[in-house]
Amino acid sequence: MIAKTMALSSHPSAHCSRRKHHHRITIIALSILISPEPAASSGQHIYFPPDTTKIHQDKNACMLYIAESTIPHAGIGIFAGVDFAEGQLIGRDNWGDPAFATIDINWNNADPGGRSASKSRRDYHWPLTNYDWESSSLDIIEEEGDDASMTVTGFGAVPNCHFSLINVAEHGVSYDLAGLSRYNSPGSGAITPFVNRTSTARKDIEAGSELFVSYGSSWFKNRPDYATVPVKESYNEAERFLEKYGLFLLGNPQNTNGWKYNLFIDDMILKEEAQKDLWDIIKSFPYVSRARQALPATSEDVMRAIHRGIGAVEVENSMRSLEYLKEHGKCVDNIVPGNSTIPHAGRGAFATRFIPKGSLVAPAPLVHFTDKSALIMYNETRDRNGKLIKNEKEILTTQLIRNYIHHVAYINHHSTEFNARLQWAKNFSFHNEDWLYKDVTFLDQQWRAGLMLEFIATRDIKEGEEILIDYGKDWQNAWDTHVKQWTQVDPEKDFNNYTHLTKFSAMNAAKAIYRRAEFYKSDNAPIKTVAEQETDPYPRNVVFKCRVDVDIGIGNYTYAPETTPVYKRKWITKDLNVGHKKSRRCNVIERLDASSDYYGYDDHPFMYTVEISNVRKNQGKRENHVITGVPFRAIDIVDEKYSSDMFLKNAFRHEMGLPDGLWPKAWMNLVSND
Repeated sequence: MIAKTMALSSHPSAHCSRRKHHHRITIIALSILISPEPAASSGQHIYFPPDTTKIHQDKNACMLYIAESTIPHAGIGIFAGVDFAEGQLIGRDNWGDPAFATIDINWNNADPGGRSASKSRRDYHWPLTNYDWESSSLDIIEEEGDDASMTVTGFGAVPNCHFSLINVAEHGVSYDLAGLSRYNSPGSGAITPFVNRTSTARKDIEAGSELFVSYGSSWFKNRPDYATVPVKESYNEAERFLEKYGLFLLGNPQNTNGWKYNLFIDDMILKEEAQKDLWDIIKSFPYVSRARQALPATSEDVMRAIHRGIGAVEVENSMRSLEYLKEHGKCVDNIVPGNSTIPHAGRGAFATRFIPKGSLVAPAPLVHFTDKSALIMYNETRDRNGKLIKNEKEILTTQLIRNYIHHVAYINHHSTEFNARLQWAKNFSFHNEDWLYKDVTFLDQQWRAGLMLEFIATRDIKEGEEILIDYGKDWQNAWDTHVKQWTQVDPEKDFNNYTHLTKFSAMNAAKAIYRRAEFYKSDNAPIKTVAEQETDPYPRNVVFKCRVDVDIGIGNYTYAPETTPVYKRKWITKDLNVGHKKSRRCNVIERLDASSDYYGYDDHPFMYTVEISNVRKNQGKRENHVITGVPFRAIDIVDEKYSSDMFLKNAFRHEMGLPDGLWPKAWMNLVSND
């Protein structure tokens, strides 16, 4: 493991007595269930719309707790503090979770030549690997960059996955800037715009139940450390084994009708003690498999599972009493988000109930990084062979998640009027207090979350009051400097995002002003043709991608090498099979009335003729495709990659500080000037 620069995000005095080490420690609060306000954007992406009429409104009951998971060695889990009905939103007052995009993390941590097998930084310390979601599961972020993933707090990080117990469905995210504009706010680009990822109950959930989501089987299959964790199909195999085991206990009778009821009769070939010994042998057999791990743990559970199914037994074993949760768990719904009272802050966290002085405001499980430089984002350049590579001499910015280091989203800062403070968690099994005395080398080997902070009220906090803490002098000074240096940008001259990543050539014929592509996703508004855009262009960030299969109707190449072939055909529904992810950039060259018999696939009033330029990688041949009769549903209107506010060159980036009294001495004095 190569540890490069770990971030010491504490007050300045923690950096004294420098040694020749470049390690810096950074910690990010990921797992707490606190989220942004519901999006006002028209471009909301929800995969399975939740039933918003089923919302629990009891403000006295804690709706959600974190506590030790019922799955052995799984760390913390999240539990229902109240009953949830099928389809009901999980959480208070219709709030969803915030999400944080990570862009090109492997490329930015590659060697200068751009290869992801780096310096070797292929093993750079990035524990978020176990908490990230692929962009395909949150399609709104797919066009943010070439390689995008998303860290979702709350239900994106806390719940465990148990394929026989999945009781929560997760949905998409929305895009909302909380009123901050790149043209009038120095806070633009400093907050995550991806908000309101809601979760709903897949079935009726009883208070005390642990909540489980689906990670997908591939999540476990692609991680060697989880090679024996049961996946969905494992339980089918385990159920079949239990049936054979039950019949074996009855001596494999020829007549199997109603055989399960005979298991309670004393004529089984093995008595209770022998069954227990045999099951212990089966469970301790040295060759472990996913299916074997899906089997019940005890012979007593075996009998219950044969009669009622493994899932029913697992449900019973995944419950904790409310008394246990109140004593050993931490309530996570004392705060909800809303628009902050602090100018340019975007969103803030507000108390859902009266919080007495000295009591818990919110717990904050942490993910630690031993390499702060992993957050750096570089510009591009070309090497002597013309290959695009990263330019380590030009840092563009850092990953947006840097702004959320240490603290729950979105508890804001006030240096004098704060009403909460931080402390390390007390009396909680998840928090490994001994880690605070370990050096960086130890932390560099830890790829799981294992630390937790708590926000504690420094005075009585009223219901509805915004929660504030002191980020420290470093952060305040950095923000003050940013505000002084920030200047408004003329919308007609907005090339703030211009880098090698956002080609200037693509902007020449477009408006400079930035406007999200979602604004143009109207079912009735016509898409402008290339000719119309010459006098009335779209903003520079708006791009069109068509769901067209360029392999349909293409035969062998028989043309001369200097010729660029043009293939013309009518769009067919089979083209939709390419999906959103593999859609291709296209130009609309003609718009026709969809009311004619020849054109008509959906309710949109127009059909389109599009042009696509394609290069076949295996042959190096360029070809053009002209596709007629393309319906509106086959044209994706998206944003140019790297054009959104989080890529603004002047966006504020600075981690929040921890006071010296909290920063472990074992992590101090590790930064050198060399």
